[in-house]
Amino acid sequence: MLVDGRFDYLERLRYYVGVATAPVQYMANLPSLASSTTLDLFNSRSELVELREELLMQQYRLQQLDHLSAENARLNALLRSAAKVDDEVMRTQLIGESPDPFVKRILIDKGARDGVTVGLPVLDALGLMGQVVEVEPFNSWVLLITDPQHATPVELERNGVRGIAAGTRDTAQQLILNNIPNGEDVQVGDMLVTSGIGGRFPPGYPVGMVTSVRQDPSRPFADVQATPTAEISRSRNLLLVFVRERSEPVAAAPPPRENADG
Repeated sequence: MLVDGRFDYLERLRYYVGVATAPVQYMANLPSLASSTTLDLFNSRSELVELREELLMQQYRLQQLDHLSAENARLNALLRSAAKVDDEVMRTQLIGESPDPFVKRILIDKGARDGVTVGLPVLDALGLMGQVVEVEPFNSWVLLITDPQHATPVELERNGVRGIAAGTRDTAQQLILNNIPNGEDVQVGDMLVTSGIGGRFPPGYPVGMVTSVRQDPSRPFADVQATPTAEISRSRNLLLVFVRERSEPVAAAPPPRENADG
């Protein structure tokens, strides 16, 4: 060791011994290297999973923002619609539909405890949806205007021609206008509004738009079809209308008759 320390006689020997033992050292380090590589892989995979979860949450939040934005637009439209109604209104929400495919009824989240009674009109932001036909303590059932059992007295906004709008069994997006005589001035695009006849619906609520007019001289009435202005299959935020009593105008008393004798 003294000679090697002073004259480096064993340097070449140590070189070859290092070369010979290098594979042994490599094999000895393999478990540690494998463990480190596996740990890095797990860490990378964990980071990827976290990134995917974060991306999923961001997408979820974006979807919620889109939904909230659309919901906000619908609520603003509903508020604008409420401002046009002179009667007292209450906001309500659709929470269910009738399981019977031949009955077009929806369930709303207001009932007897909220002052709801049978017959109240129900609107969405665009027009008449239906009327309350059954009241429970916390919920109410609404018969849609497109149900064949529902009849809505209407008139053409353009010229006042009156008729009865009823639903059909086939679709929730169609109305049939009954009692329109042949020869009446009815045109595609005419707006239907409630006429107020019968006292159930106040006059002037939008009901539908005429989409088809067929007049057969051999038949007494024209075949008129319309689509509802309300979004029957989409609207969830609705208005209950508490119709005020409308007093009839009082006729003015006639002036006193003067005595002929003066």
